Amino acid sequence: MACSPAALTPAVAQALAQLRAIVSSLDLEVRVRRREAVLGDVLTGRADAGLVDGVAAPSDPLPLPDLGPTTTLAAAEETLAVLFPHGHPLARRGAVRLTDLTQAQWIDAPDTAVPLDRLRTVCRTDGFRPRIRHRGTDLHGLGALAAAGHGLAALPRPLAAALGGAVVPVAEPRLVHRTELVHPAHPSGPARQLIELLRAG
Repeated sequence: MACSPAALTPAVAQALAQLRAIVSSLDLEVRVRRREAVLGDVLTGRADAGLVDGVAAPSDPLPLPDLGPTTTLAAAEETLAVLFPHGHPLARRGAVRLTDLTQAQWIDAPDTAVPLDRLRTVCRTDGFRPRIRHRGTDLHGLGALAAAGHGLAALPRPLAAALGGAVVPVAEPRLVHRTELVHPAHPSGPARQLIELLRAG
């Protein structure tokens, strides 16, 4: 299975644990990759299934490119949050509006956090300019940069809470961090069982 860094949520990890309990001989390999690479792995058959993540309105599917003969399934939806350094003036707020942060300093981390171009799209602004760029899939490195004051990052709330810094949920616009399972139209046995577990979960 291939997955983008923030897509391996607690709900997905639990479903994988249940799958391993059902299929004791399962040889499970999880490869953490960029979102585009995950989709490529599923489309070319290098992965039986993939997990991708992003932001969307509640219950809306992720805006994904044409995936041909594949299917997506909602695997998890979590509160979207912004990761601030502890000393930031907004770090003690109960919630923030993304539109109030368009001119803030951001970390451009498209492989780990919500891509800044996606924030620009959902807020219909040309703001959200990067202060620094973070490339790769190292979530802890991203968290360290945000906590040290190099810029803000938008992440699923549970993940942001594990990275250090101050975590403030996004109140407006109404968005969630969504994880979707991408799989062939006719998935393999274990992938089919994972789909059933995620639907039941």
